[in-house]
Amino acid sequence: MTQDLALSDPIAPTPGPRSAHRWPLVVTVLLLTVTLRLPAFFVDVFNSDETFLATQAQVIRDGGSLYENATDRKPPLVPYLYAATFAVVGSTALWSIRIVAMLAVVLTALLLAAEARRRWGERAGWAAALLFVCASVAFAPQDGQAANFEVFMIPAMTAAVILAARDRPHGAGFSVALATLAKQTGAATLLPVAYLLWRHRGRRGVQQGLVACAIPLAIVAVMVGPGDLLFWAVAGNGSYFGLGSATGYVAGLFAVMTFAFVACNLPILWTIPSAWRHREQGTDTDLWLWLLSAALSVAVGLRFFGHYYLQLLPPLCLLSAGALVRMRPALLKVTVAVAAAAAVGFSLVGFALRPWGDEPKYQGVSAYLKSRVRPQDSVFVWGHLPEVYWASGARPATRFLSSGFYLGDWGGRPPGNRTADVPTPGARLMLMSDLRVRPPLFILDTTPASIRGSQFHPMSSMAPFDKFVQHGYRYVRTIDGIAVYERRVSARVAASAIPLSVVRAG
Repeated sequence: MTQDLALSDPIAPTPGPRSAHRWPLVVTVLLLTVTLRLPAFFVDVFNSDETFLATQAQVIRDGGSLYENATDRKPPLVPYLYAATFAVVGSTALWSIRIVAMLAVVLTALLLAAEARRRWGERAGWAAALLFVCASVAFAPQDGQAANFEVFMIPAMTAAVILAARDRPHGAGFSVALATLAKQTGAATLLPVAYLLWRHRGRRGVQQGLVACAIPLAIVAVMVGPGDLLFWAVAGNGSYFGLGSATGYVAGLFAVMTFAFVACNLPILWTIPSAWRHREQGTDTDLWLWLLSAALSVAVGLRFFGHYYLQLLPPLCLLSAGALVRMRPALLKVTVAVAAAAAVGFSLVGFALRPWGDEPKYQGVSAYLKSRVRPQDSVFVWGHLPEVYWASGARPATRFLSSGFYLGDWGGRPPGNRTADVPTPGARLMLMSDLRVRPPLFILDTTPASIRGSQFHPMSSMAPFDKFVQHGYRYVRTIDGIAVYERRVSARVAASAIPLSVVRAG
């Protein structure tokens, strides 16, 4: 009777084996994670987010300021993590930060194992950990293998729920803050955390958790600038959400990406109906709230990129583990084996294939810049190709590493449909101001190469910038479809000659 109550109550811890007996799980999780993520050491770039973050890290290491010299719509934790990793290894090669991503996966898996073990016993701990490691790569390589924001957010999200379940309001709140500083959607974890803290301590527990969450957020805001953090991470994101552009294309994208996620992750999803049927016991309410908060995080903005779905994995793996231990032991073993086999397949794909098309050819133009750009020089890329900044080592001329800010072409919308484009408020004025202060030595136009929809947004679509190029730059050559413009000797005079009234008009 007592044992049954302990197993059914997620708040009451259950006895487990000594810590020494858990080393096999730690070693297994570590080896499995490294094995499945071996493409990290052989593939230069999985997606542009990696090089976007790497370029921000280069600017930070060169003494630049986040948001002022290299901005993004995200909080500051991950760019600084990239910068710290590069500083430690003395290189900007992306394998280094991918090792940190591996550690984040291992940490998340072990946290899930600890929680599953506490709720349902040792077998559930092993199931939750192994299923998570396998599911974390069961995506297209650019989503499952890349060192994206989500992979660094989910350990803190997981820790927040686990600490709240153990009546640790301060630790839970702090963990939510860390998750939020990695990506804004980490704040959604407050839903299950607040539920658990209310169960333990009522309103007082929720207040303690919120205070513990608010303090580190406030400290970081002071460090990077409260106004900058509020605008770039919160207020300025309305242009990205673009809810008014939710069309049939967006609905179709949601259907395709969600179906792909389900198909790729059947080993952790086939048991969810069984877990739902057992919800009547009230033992898993926090996990269902966690899953709901993660689903809302995936849906916000209606973009549905593959790596957004990573947020679903921790609660799904726990729910799956809880359901599997109620079934025959053979089903648990088969489920984990199928998950491992699928994960190996996705890992092998990561060595060679890019399911959504080849990466753009950035190497040739990057080598051209690397041989000509001095440390005091800067460059500017029209379009979305941060790989050039990263590969060439050239300093960006403006804070904007992507055309999304000043053109609104964020992706996740019908190609060429410019009615869906909503630039960040004030971005165009900031862009031209940056260029006036620091005219780049080279300007690269990705429009002729049709890179990531750039063909729909020629330089002429932004009159002040087009005039800036015409007055101060000359066409040099085209490399892999990318047009290269070099600054004329009198470029600084030409730049300063453009009236601000003309810039504002653009």
